[in-house]
Amino acid sequence: MKILIAEDDDMSRRLLQKTLERAGYEVQAVENGRLAQDELCRSDGPRLALLDWEMPEVDGPGVCRAVRAREEKAYVYMIFLTSKESSDDKVAGLRSGADDYLTKPFNAEELKARLRTGMRILHLEDRLVEARRPSRRARGGGCSRWSNQHDRRSLR
Repeated sequence: MKILIAEDDDMSRRLLQKTLERAGYEVQAVENGRLAQDELCRSDGPRLALLDWEMPEVDGPGVCRAVRAREEKAYVYMIFLTSKESSDDKVAGLRSGADDYLTKPFNAEELKARLRTGMRILHLEDRLVEARRPSRRARGGGCSRWSNQHDRRSLR
């Protein structure tokens, strides 16, 4: 599964990318929130993302809100990885649509464990959506675009 890293600091972005690639992950790295938003909102975009909070063009919470606003696409699991560490920041980040929140400097093993959790959740979501498809067909609902959109929205 591809992981998107959105981090405006070049050194931090490269360090994070190398850490994850050494752990066996396929990584796509971008340097601002607009590029992150564009990639995550594509139908074939990454479904797992690490987002910095403070980025040029669109901040991390803005990326989360944009990704959550699209209804017909597969779920994207988003983790903030930021230096903002107050409880208010964490709450605001999670309210914006993030699934998890880590502060810098990060522990590589903790980050990898949280990424594995995100991958498990995405796998379960895929299985739930797939399991609902045959039951809709059995009731004569078919696999229309509406029913697929409805299936995904009902799981959020």
